[in-house]
Amino acid sequence: MTRALPYIDAATLADTVSMAAAIDAVRTCFAARPSHIDRLQLAAGSAEMLIMPAASGASAGVKLVTIQPANPAAGRAMIQALYVLFDTETGEATALFDGTALTTLRTPAVSAVATHVLASPDARSLGIIGTGPQAGAHVEAMRCVRPGIDSVVIAGRTLENVERAATDAARHGASVAIGTYAEAAGCDIVCTLTRSGAPLFSVGDVARGAHLNLVGSYRPGMIEVGADVLRAATVYVDDIAAAHHEAGEMIAAADAGTWSWDDVQGDLADLACGGHRRRDESEITLFKSSWLAVQDLAVVHAAARALDLA
Repeated sequence: MTRALPYIDAATLADTVSMAAAIDAVRTCFAARPSHIDRLQLAAGSAEMLIMPAASGASAGVKLVTIQPANPAAGRAMIQALYVLFDTETGEATALFDGTALTTLRTPAVSAVATHVLASPDARSLGIIGTGPQAGAHVEAMRCVRPGIDSVVIAGRTLENVERAATDAARHGASVAIGTYAEAAGCDIVCTLTRSGAPLFSVGDVARGAHLNLVGSYRPGMIEVGADVLRAATVYVDDIAAAHHEAGEMIAAADAGTWSWDDVQGDLADLACGGHRRRDESEITLFKSSWLAVQDLAVVHAAARALDLA
């Protein structure tokens, strides 16, 4: 008789893996310099589908994701996902996970690993550009690694969405204000969480000594900052090969000859291993996330161990 697979829903995942534990899982995974493959992207009607497989040790898994930009207007999450975990020894599927909740946990955990190394220890202000579920999650993650953050500026396209994101962000213990893109970009730490096709701000808006996490773009036509910001910053990526395919900001600037891939200083493994540090108080640092499947597996594996599924 076929057994039913356990399903780990959003509430159970949140109860099982804290943001701090997710950050530690990603850091530990990348300190071991994991190998991975690029995700597959394809059209699924008016949505996009991402297929993200990864394997490490006795565990393997695949996240199936759809991205439908029209969903928020209908009261549904833009990102829908399911994660399937496998046992590599038997080849059997061992559990299903709410992939949307996993994405909301994993993505800020990745940003936090980079922020822990690159942001000023004295960072007090956080700028969030974008109003989806990642906004509040990034506030939580940034305050895990920089608990001195006491003010947050949130910016977005519509007042209604910004107000909703600000209410969510306020749950994480800092004072939250609504601001412009430029005001958010002027904070000590800045997280961009949009699908923008054009730069959100200019280098003149960025504070001396700031750290930026570019998270939202995931294909060549999406650009959250321009070449002026890239040139002014010390740049890191989670994976250089993935960035060459998916980091729209960098692809556009490199193709235009206004920035060079040679300026990338390292990747997430370098940061997790402790081989890189901020040089001085005035340095602007930048981390570009490309959404690697092995990052999901790291968090899923932490949940599976805690739930005695692995």
